[in-house]
Amino acid sequence: MTDPYRITSAPGTYAYPNAETMGKPLPVGEPLPVVTGSGVARTLLWVLLVISAIGNMVASYAALGTPAHLAFGAVTAVCLTALVVQGLRGRR
Repeated sequence: MTDPYRITSAPGTYAYPNAETMGKPLPVGEPLPVVTGSGVARTLLWVLLVISAIGNMVASYAALGTPAHLAFGAVTAVCLTALVVQGLRGRR
């Protein structure tokens, strides 16, 4: 039985990079790590969440109207909801 909490490296990466392997290309013949769509989506959601939170802070500092706060707040809420849903689906 595999341990779900064990930290392992992805194929094509060094398990424990050291001074010899740091910054060097992967050995020839080993597959590169696969970038999944959910990983890209998660990264984009986090970036959008940070941008919307910063936008909301700027809107507060610049004394912009309520529509700006509502727009940034809605984007923040949608990003948080999507990240939570994605995290819960990944646990299964």
